[in-house]
Amino acid sequence: MNAMSNSKPKNAVDLEQLKAEFKELDISLPKALWFNHPLQHYQGFWGPSIALENIIAFQTHFEAQDSDIILASLPKTGTTWLKSLLYTILNRKSTSLHTISQQVFQTKNPHELVPSFEFSIYKKFNETQPDLSDLPSPRLFSTHIPFLSLPDSIKSSKSRIVYVCRNPLDTFVSTWYFNLSFYMNKDMKPSMEMMEEYVDKYCMGLFLFGPYESHLLGYWKEHLQNPDRVLLLEYEGLKKEPKAHVRKLADFIGCPFSEEEENENERKGRRMEE
Repeated sequence: MNAMSNSKPKNAVDLEQLKAEFKELDISLPKALWFNHPLQHYQGFWGPSIALENIIAFQTHFEAQDSDIILASLPKTGTTWLKSLLYTILNRKSTSLHTISQQVFQTKNPHELVPSFEFSIYKKFNETQPDLSDLPSPRLFSTHIPFLSLPDSIKSSKSRIVYVCRNPLDTFVSTWYFNLSFYMNKDMKPSMEMMEEYVDKYCMGLFLFGPYESHLLGYWKEHLQNPDRVLLLEYEGLKKEPKAHVRKLADFIGCPFSEEEENENERKGRRMEE
């Protein structure tokens, strides 16, 4: 594991050793709370305690393919929207956009179609780890993990990363209302004092997968060095100029819109305005 061992568990002895190493690591990590979510400071970011074992399993087991497409983001920055766009763009050749919107998204959540490494795919050490080698290419995944903590197999591959960011104030406000909606927080009484407390935590980076600055800068620096591998999109820009940003996204993941598709979309747009 990245922080524990670089070898994969091969038998029960290896598993017990890894579990012992994890317990030792778990005890040593700084801990905090974010809206009643226990956090642990791991590799420079505040990860959810319930997913720490999953994160380490992901770092240990995942073998990237050059054709992989990975959506990276902080929570509440447009992740669900980007998952929907990525899935639709990739699957429009075999299925019409109308069919995708009318059928797929009415029966499946975008988080099912573009699963999260740390919350959906990888599990605890004592559970069977997934075999992803037979998934159709390109494989679509998502993560909230900072770039520096991604598995080496991703960093050394030609897989492409789409990173979406959002104005930090809007991200905090969205996070605030999202977390207050949880049943576990039903007894919380929002007040100005409480908001000030959580704004202070947010500014210190003490929130899910924070700090904000280091998370953004990690992907930004990689984008500057390898723009063909990492695309940065702004939530606000996507809202303001959706066509231009969707076109950029399609080009980046290797599924550009043809002239015929562009013309058809223009005709549909004009008919909707009439």
